This record gives sequence, C-alpha cells and structure tokens, in this order.
Amino acid sequence: MSQVPVKHTNRRQPRLAHECAVGELFGRAPIYDAIFSCISPHTLVRIGRCCRAAYAASKDFSHRAYNIHRHLSRYLSEPLNFRSLQARTGTLIAGSNALQFLDRTFYPKSDMDLYVHPGHVREVLDYLVEREGYRFKPDSTQPQDYREIVSDEWDGTQIRDETPEDDELLLYYQIRGVESVLTIEKRGPDGLLKIQIIACETSPFDAIINFHSTCVMNFIAFDAAYSLYPVATFEKRDTLSVWRARPLHDLTVVIKYGERGFAWISTLPAGTSPQNSAFYPFTDRTVGDRYTWKLPLDTRGVALRPQINPSSSIFQCDPVIYNGWALERVQHGMGTVYKTIKSSVFRYNYTTTNYKLNFKIWLFAIEQGFLSRILLDNNLLDKKSWPWCVDTIVAYAL
Repeated sequence: MSQVPVKHTNRRQPRLAHECAVGELFGRAPIYDAIFSCISPHTLVRIGRCCRAAYAASKDFSHRAYNIHRHLSRYLSEPLNFRSLQARTGTLIAGSNALQFLDRTFYPKSDMDLYVHPGHVREVLDYLVEREGYRFKPDSTQPQDYREIVSDEWDGTQIRDETPEDDELLLYYQIRGVESVLTIEKRGPDGLLKIQIIACETSPFDAIINFHSTCVMNFIAFDAAYSLYPVATFEKRDTLSVWRARPLHDLTVVIKYGERGFAWISTLPAGTSPQNSAFYPFTDRTVGDRYTWKLPLDTRGVALRPQINPSSSIFQCDPVIYNGWALERVQHGMGTVYKTIKSSVFRYNYTTTNYKLNFKIWLFAIEQGFLSRILLDNNLLDKKSWPWCVDTIVAYAL
C-alpha cells in the first residue's frame, strides 16, 4: 500500500520575510533617520525594544540626534572645555535651548540661557569673554564693565539668611530666584549669537522650577540632560502654567510657545490626581525620579570638579540631583512648592519637600556651622580650608 506523500509547509517563511523587511528598514540609516526624526522620544525608546535591529538603529540615531557637542557648537567653539566649566561650577543650560536639545528641534533667533550658582558667575563670564570672544552688552541700568557688577571674590562662609522676595525684582526678571541677568553677544557665521548669564539668588534649580510653565522645566548639566515633565512636554505637547506673584500675565509667552506647538493649560481641573495627569501633581518629586527623563551624556574628556580643599568632599555628579519639589494648588492656579536648604555648611543651596528631614539638616547645619565659625574667628581655620560638608547628606532628606 503506497503512502500518500506529506506536504511540508515552511512555517518560517513568513517570519523570515518579516525579519528581512525589518532588517532592510532598520539596517539603513537614511531610512530609519527619516522615521525616527518624526517621532517622540518615548516612541523612539519603544521601537528600540522591538528587536535587535530596531534597538541598534535607535541607539545609532540617538547617539547622533543627542550629540551635545554639536548642539553647543552653535554658541561655543570649544564645547568640551565649556562642559568642564559646567562640571567645575554646576552651571546649567536651561530655557528654550534645553527644550530644543531634548525635542530635537531648532528655534530661529533663540539665545542660550546659563543658570549659575552664587560664587561662580564671574568665573563663567570670564571664560565666555576671554575664551569664546563674547562681549558684555549691558542694559540701561548696568555699567559697561561686568566686573563692576560681579566680583571675583565670594565668601561662602557667611551665614545665609532667607532672602525675602523682592516684588520689583520678580516683576523685572519674571522669574523667582534670579539676582541679575547679564547678556553677552558675538557675531557668528549665521548672525548674532546671544548668551544670557542668570545669576541665581540661591541655586539654578530654584530659578528653573519657577519658570512660566512646565514645558521649559528642562536643563542640561555637564553629565546629563533632564526633563521634569517629559510626558506632558514631548508626548502630549502640553504646558501647564505655574503661578507667580505678578499683577499681569505675559501673553507673549503664551503666544510664543503656542506657535512652537504647545497647548497652554492655565490650571488643572478639580479631581485631578497623580494617576491621571502627566504633570504628577500633589506628589513629592526629586530630580531623577521615575517621572523624570534623564538623558546621560558622554563625559569622556570632561574634566571633573577638583576637590575644593582636603576637608571637603568631591562632587562626582552635578549637585542638581539633590533637589526636590512638588506641584500644588497655589491661589487660583498651580505652583511649585518646596523648602530651601541654605547653609554655609554646604557649598550649594538646595530645595526639598521633606520638611521633617529638612529640620534635622537645619539642626545639623547650625551645630556644624557654629563649630567651624568658632575655629575661623579664633584663627584656627582659614577661609580657604573651610570644611564643606558632604553635600550628599542632602540627598537623604529628599
């Protein structure tokens, strides 16, 4: 009895064809560049998880799309040296420049804003003027020489009292926590280049978290770029207004960011919870938490901050990560709330929402500062050897 021949079906054929198609798609940079350039950062990550080819393609695209040196080269001839300056001073790039970098876009006629810690403003200005060829452009209230405004001497051992909010200053600069704004300019290949150095009263983060709305709460440190509200900003294209004590609302900001593709939200409706909002309201936040988009940057060649003195700790990363805040209802809108940690025991100032641990740090700072000041007053300690405490103590309070 003859057997009926069995027909063998190649079940792998459709799969192999699919893999070949994927390989063709994600194996050629011109093709996947055109696709990836049109999608959001979150979608880019999700596609990269599909298969090995997609992962390799997304990594290659991201490496080129988020090239920090290429981004900075529009304003700076030596991006690597500038990033070393950032590492040394804790200077942050914020505002629309950071938004453009993370959004992979370009706003014509935009400038670059640098937010600088107290005690580092002169160093940053000198670098940009002497190394990068910028010139100081004073406003009507400023002298011609920025050295008359910013001293090269800063005494971090002085007691740091809480500074009452200056309504006139807030109205002028439109950002809480800003001490002064200094503008420098130079001619570039494509026209005039402008950098604004924002001298902060307490810290760059304190100023950034009080921006007009959430879509510009992004910043670039020497080692990473951060977005505090990435889903709302890059996925939903929404920006939430942050309340500030000003008599008039600046409609030019609303119009400008509307033209850039963002829908302006004045406040959150009643009943909004952290679970149903991309703004994560009523939640204690910290920089780098699970709601933050942190984009690590290549730090090869960046000169890290040297130890201030033998009694002080070494900063391994930018101190911005030791800050916390929350988005709460303030007056008739939403606002960022936090408590400021200000003490001469720490080199920098910080923010936190943990009031209990903040009080413990305050007690520690009083005792440590009192001891150091006694040694200083009795000539048993000089200011150059002032023992800055380990700033990572602050991280425990967040």
